[in-house]
Amino acid sequence: MGELVNTLQDMGLSMNEAKAYQALLRQGPANGYEISKRSGITRSVIYGVLDRLVDKGYALAVDSDPVIYAPLPPAQLVKRYRETYESNIERLESGLRKVASGLDAENYILGVSGYDDTIRKARELIGGAEREVVVSAWGSDCAPLQDELNAAERNGRTVILFCHSKVPFRVGTIYEYGLDEEIIRQKWPTRRIMVAADCRTALIGDIRPDADLGIVTSNPMIVQMAVEHVILDILHLAQLKKGIGDLAERIKTGGDYRKIIEEQHRMLGLGAEPLPTPMPLNDGGTDIGRAP
Repeated sequence: MGELVNTLQDMGLSMNEAKAYQALLRQGPANGYEISKRSGITRSVIYGVLDRLVDKGYALAVDSDPVIYAPLPPAQLVKRYRETYESNIERLESGLRKVASGLDAENYILGVSGYDDTIRKARELIGGAEREVVVSAWGSDCAPLQDELNAAERNGRTVILFCHSKVPFRVGTIYEYGLDEEIIRQKWPTRRIMVAADCRTALIGDIRPDADLGIVTSNPMIVQMAVEHVILDILHLAQLKKGIGDLAERIKTGGDYRKIIEEQHRMLGLGAEPLPTPMPLNDGGTDIGRAP
């Protein structure tokens, strides 16, 4: 059918209208019979097609016997499309502003679905940061963010990473437990990733065995909660290291991790549960904790 015909259809012409206009461009003005032969459109249909092209301004009918049809020059056609497109965009922008005038950007929460989408959104947030980036993720999920984090640091952004396992590269300021991910996975098969840019926008995602879930939001309350969560994790890590030394040496299993958390919890005099509420596996198996 041809790329031009396909493009003209995308711009609003029917297939026969696009084929007739293309035939006029290729061989110049012609009568209906000649255009029918050039385009492959039957004579019983071609005159209706040409009349519609004339009505839409794509062709000019010259009053003669027989009537001769001439195409709108390509430059004029492109100019018309561009003006129409820009006008439509302006009307759309104005209409959207009016409809959304009662909404605040704080109310917007964008859903994220799937691992690739989660990582793509994380990269976008890091790349768009103007001052600082705060990341909490497992080492295996930090790896796909390496290029963006390195670029952020080169561009003068503050980069802070918190990781229960080990970050497989060096950038910014890193706080890490240095644990084997298999040890953590014994308790938390669900991984959590959080990325906050400029304390203004945040991604919070759960990478689950069954389905990945997440959100991106500029709601200041949610963003603040995400950032404070990372800060508390960093403080907790510092307290643990001060109390027991090298975590990687003390923690060899998921049970070791829970025991140390409970010990530190009691030492600090905290009354709440030392670990997140257990969540049953989908297959009805042993309870597991939620992702750190």
